Amino acid sequence: MSSTFDIIFAGGGTTACVVAGRLIAADPNLRILIIESGQHSRDVPIHTQPCRFVEHFKPNTTTLSFHAGKASADLNGRTPFIGCGKSVGGGSAVNFMLYVRGAASDYDDWAAFGNKGWSFNEVLPLFKKLETFPFMTDRLTHGHSGPIAISPGGINLGIGKQFLEVAKTYDPDRPYVDDSNDFKTPNAYSPAYSYIDPVTGKRCDAASRYLYPHSHNQNLNFMVGKRVKRVIIENGRAVGVEYIPDTMSSGESKEPIIVKATRMVVVSAGAFGSPSILERSGIGAPSILKKNNVEVLVDLPGVGERYQDHFGYSAVFHVTDETETMDDVWSDPEAIFARSSEWERNGRGKIAHNGIEAIMKLRPTTKELASTCPALQLRWETFFRNRPDKPMAMIMPFSGFPFMPIGQKVMSITYYILYPESTGSVHITSGNDAHAPLDFDPNLFSKPGDVAQVTLMYKISRELARRMPAYRGEVAAYHPRFPAGSPAACRELDDPVPIEEPDILYSATDDEAIVQFLREGVSTTGHSLGTCSMKPRDQGGVVDARQNVYGVDGLKVADLSICPSNVGNNTYSTALMIGEKAAIIIAEDLGLTLRDR
Repeated sequence: MSSTFDIIFAGGGTTACVVAGRLIAADPNLRILIIESGQHSRDVPIHTQPCRFVEHFKPNTTTLSFHAGKASADLNGRTPFIGCGKSVGGGSAVNFMLYVRGAASDYDDWAAFGNKGWSFNEVLPLFKKLETFPFMTDRLTHGHSGPIAISPGGINLGIGKQFLEVAKTYDPDRPYVDDSNDFKTPNAYSPAYSYIDPVTGKRCDAASRYLYPHSHNQNLNFMVGKRVKRVIIENGRAVGVEYIPDTMSSGESKEPIIVKATRMVVVSAGAFGSPSILERSGIGAPSILKKNNVEVLVDLPGVGERYQDHFGYSAVFHVTDETETMDDVWSDPEAIFARSSEWERNGRGKIAHNGIEAIMKLRPTTKELASTCPALQLRWETFFRNRPDKPMAMIMPFSGFPFMPIGQKVMSITYYILYPESTGSVHITSGNDAHAPLDFDPNLFSKPGDVAQVTLMYKISRELARRMPAYRGEVAAYHPRFPAGSPAACRELDDPVPIEEPDILYSATDDEAIVQFLREGVSTTGHSLGTCSMKPRDQGGVVDARQNVYGVDGLKVADLSICPSNVGNNTYSTALMIGEKAAIIIAEDLGLTLRDR
């Protein structure tokens, strides 16, 4: 393999796959190198079989990197661990595959920072370009011929249907819609769709859909199991990168290797990796760089700041013996083997499913707001009230629980907030060791309004669950430790409660039990973003609207780290859009014309 390329991608995640795939399709002679710390995902069952997403989150995983945050009193002294994808395809190769798009105003917010070309009306064509949504073909916000296929999954187990049916009677003021992913529906129940091919039953990740179809081209090169240490900058221009073997993927570290880029370097290593690479390259806050013995090449204090995510938890419930769940394929390898022939034959069955069949996007009602504390009411008034297309949270039932032992049959409801007020930071602890742990402070659960939002979501989730026909009580380990005799105390039951049953009346002691439970267990959703923000430099920005790193020529960042503010959705769709946008920008820089599809 040559040591000189036209473009080098430092990181092979979702956005890199989109950009590289689009560029190599436009110009097959373009010499591209993708350097990825993980391994290839092509035709690997844990990546292609949707039900097996749970395997990426096991303790011995090699397909996720986990970053330890600072222990925090807000988490009762607990150290949070946040994962990010580690394979070609990044998060798209390991995520839960739930198809969710945000609010139109999310992208207008980006444009308000002076980011020309990033308003909702300007990025909507990219959201449409990237997808094949084969339903409701009259809907103007969806695409129908893109590389990423959307479907309900390979089977319907019925838990989602129960959830939606209960909602119609229990919560009639909140509507049911057939599509809540139109960028303008923030408060409704709807069926769930996923990034699962309706024909093959395979995961629709960015690598398999954008990049691997061009792997026959010898100008498309991969270095897997390699970690980028830094970008080489000469006379103010990025001219290459230095990389080393990744210890998890390739054994012990060896001497670094330098490869050169004649046109540009694109850093695409995610909300943790991208700011780390920039800082080791001499780009960042002088105080951070000097502390880690890195020469300051560009004074850019926004690098690594404004870390954002979504966070919440899951409530787990006992179900009837007759309830069909995903628990067998999520916990028993023999169950996967037994069902594989159906998936291989027609792309159907539990193998082609992620267990999610319904979702709820939520803005609290007047009654729900009145039941909460002043901190949430203040957050509503100062952020949500005048942003009517933004949901506060997502709630979704799972047909099972991905982390139960073999033989236990349950259902669960996951709840998480979408616009936390708290923000954090990610910085290096060594200028020389690319494997050194990061100085990561997610600042998780540090704002009273965030705590109150998640508390409310627990209560709403539980009321919906206990009215579903399959419900037979709470699995106590996944609920607060309420005082004995409390109406909120967990119990096992023979039947669900009637629809008309009054909601649980929580005492102040019960509310404190919920807060303590959440402090001990709440986690992020792995939707990390914002650490190389696309903002004006004097506002803490790291890149401009064309994704150029301030102060360096030939260097761009293309991944979720550029998001200048949060988005109200699972972030795969946003990462794909950023990739499509970056491909257009880079093609313009190179004088190339991209294909329409």
